[in-house]
Amino acid sequence: MTVIDSRTWLIHLSDSECWRLLDEHAVGRIGVLVDSAPEIYPVNYRTDGRTILFRTDPGSKLRGLERSPSVSFEIDDVEPESRTGWSVLVKGRARELVDAGEVRVASQPGLDHWSIGAKAHWVRIEPYEVTGRQLMAPKGSSR
Repeated sequence: MTVIDSRTWLIHLSDSECWRLLDEHAVGRIGVLVDSAPEIYPVNYRTDGRTILFRTDPGSKLRGLERSPSVSFEIDDVEPESRTGWSVLVKGRARELVDAGEVRVASQPGLDHWSIGAKAHWVRIEPYEVTGRQLMAPKGSSR
């Protein structure tokens, strides 16, 4: 545990805790290079084993993934009043699923997208690094 200041502790989350959080949530943000500039997009997602799946329509995000498949993906939760929260960061490679068998497996129930559109393109993020952090106030501390 790392002390950031006298009011806040930083805890590094285990791999299994990171995947538990990823499994329990449905909205994250993907960082993609689009025309050599980083852009961040919210996406509905689900996990599939130790990978992340999401759907998208044609556009900047998909074009960026095709040109530069290295991505970052993040989920988090913060409590501004208590200055506590957590985040999970996934670094990996994204690829569009084009094989009919892969698409069929990915299409199993469990991914409910919120925005309009067909979202006909499935993308899988294959992580090479998953890290997480949690900010906590020490017991008995007050702001």
